[in-house]
Amino acid sequence: MKENKPTITDFIWLFILGCVLGFILETGWYYIKHGVWINKQGLLYGPFKPIYGFGLDVIVLGMYKFREHKLWVKFIIGVLLGSLFEYFGSLFQEYIFGTATWSYASFNYNIGGRIYIPYCLAWGVIAVLCIDYIYPWFKKKAHIAPKIMKEAVTIIVTVLMLIDMGLTILATVRYSARAKGDTSNNVVLKFIDKTYNDSYMKKKFPKLRVVEK
Repeated sequence: MKENKPTITDFIWLFILGCVLGFILETGWYYIKHGVWINKQGLLYGPFKPIYGFGLDVIVLGMYKFREHKLWVKFIIGVLLGSLFEYFGSLFQEYIFGTATWSYASFNYNIGGRIYIPYCLAWGVIAVLCIDYIYPWFKKKAHIAPKIMKEAVTIIVTVLMLIDMGLTILATVRYSARAKGDTSNNVVLKFIDKTYNDSYMKKKFPKLRVVEK
């Protein structure tokens, strides 16, 4: 099954697929629970939720060699992979960007407010579905497009995604910095502060909060 081994191009498109599916999942789940539509974007532009994109890549990368193992083995590996990814993803966002998007502190059975045990079990189910169904389906569909066209589109999409992510990182860092009274005379940062001001960021990312250290 060597031909099914993930490639760099696969990981790029799996990331995008995960971003879109994550956006749909969180938006739909919030509506089911609260009966209200809320913006669940993770980037400034487009229906993308990067945490799920990275999560899908981590699951495929970490579980590929276990794909032929028994279901319960894959489930346990998925629980561990997903939980560790979510925990350290929360730490990374907090200490690098000074912000947080989720917290389970008010839930029972949480660990440090960063992961929630029932959701950890959900990671196991998601991991099994990804490696047994989503990835094989994706790999099969990936062969349909001509190689040259696929490579060209991949490059364009990657560049646009990197720009979107770069702007989002800058806007988030500046949002956190402004909340702590930091101002800047840098031309680029002043542009970011003006274009993606507090009002804009609160509307775009209603669940984003600044973490006090």
